[in-house]
Amino acid sequence: MTYELVYRSSKGNNNYWSVNERFTRKETGHFQWSSAIEINQIFPQLKAKYPTLFAKKKTERFYYLDVKSSKLIKLSPDQEEIKAALTPDGIPQDNYTCPLKITDSKYYAIAIDAPDGRYYFNTSKGVFLKTVNDEVRRWREFDKAAATANTIRVNKKIWNKYPDWNPLSNYVINLKTGAIVWPNKELNSFFPASFESNYGTTNSAFLLMMLEQLDTQLQEHFSSINQQPMNTIEDPIEIPQIDFERYNAKETFIALSYIVRVIVQKPLIDKALKCYDKELLQDYLHTIELADLSRFNANEFTNQLQQTRLKRRKIKNLALFLNIIAENMNVEKILKQLWQEPSLRNCYHYRHPETGQRMLDIMNVKSGEGRAGENY
Repeated sequence: MTYELVYRSSKGNNNYWSVNERFTRKETGHFQWSSAIEINQIFPQLKAKYPTLFAKKKTERFYYLDVKSSKLIKLSPDQEEIKAALTPDGIPQDNYTCPLKITDSKYYAIAIDAPDGRYYFNTSKGVFLKTVNDEVRRWREFDKAAATANTIRVNKKIWNKYPDWNPLSNYVINLKTGAIVWPNKELNSFFPASFESNYGTTNSAFLLMMLEQLDTQLQEHFSSINQQPMNTIEDPIEIPQIDFERYNAKETFIALSYIVRVIVQKPLIDKALKCYDKELLQDYLHTIELADLSRFNANEFTNQLQQTRLKRRKIKNLALFLNIIAENMNVEKILKQLWQEPSLRNCYHYRHPETGQRMLDIMNVKSGEGRAGENY
């Protein structure tokens, strides 16, 4: 049988737990379990792993859906297991009060317990602060907060400021609920109570952190929650269709070649434009200046001037394009990169002789007759 986790809002909307590990109202992509007992067992772990997603959702509004019968049955997880998952010591945070007025969704902070109370981490200065204020670094994403907490555990520069503190005792706290969400309580049992004996001699902290990361990764990997078969429904991609009759590499190179050949003519084009703007224009102006207007053929003069200016306009248009292209396109760099690109050469060679010989035999090509080409 197949079951899904459902949260029913006060308005009666169904929100399903998805394969992307978030709630969705879509009719597809729901995470599925093989038994209702499994959902009840995994629910406390989900609530602990994603406190932000579950923060405003009441447990009594959760159901599991029997997919075959479409019947909703109220979830009945062990409340003590939920509390134990949310608080590493199994102690409910009933009397907790958020020390900071939070107006955004950045609930996660790094903290450490010292003899005189709890301190919070400031990443910009690399120090722990006793007073909770806006200088305390907060995160919206739990994973980023945990990764930072993990990193600073092996940062000697930070811990040199606090020689009496145990670098392995920092943790990530949800400021809104007071729940310590990282590290998990099982791995805390591996951390030494005193770090003075091994810190600075062997990189024990690094080894323990690597172990924790591997433990978390493999727990998720081995968990039945990750045994969901891959599907082709959720977030499908559509490969864009390209009109290769109009747009292809060969035609692109032909266009580039045309531009390069025109750019090569730029000095001649600039010189021609200069002639039209200076020498030829002066010829026409001097003609007007010296001519006997009583015998002057104004129609022929106007016609010649117009033809000259039309030719000049063609040169001017071409010069404008070439100037802009030359200023914004490094043609020499483009040609060099194309020339040096190995994928544009039919010169592939096999690195391993035996493999190469087998591949050549497969292609029915004798090794002494040439090499296989690569065009990609």
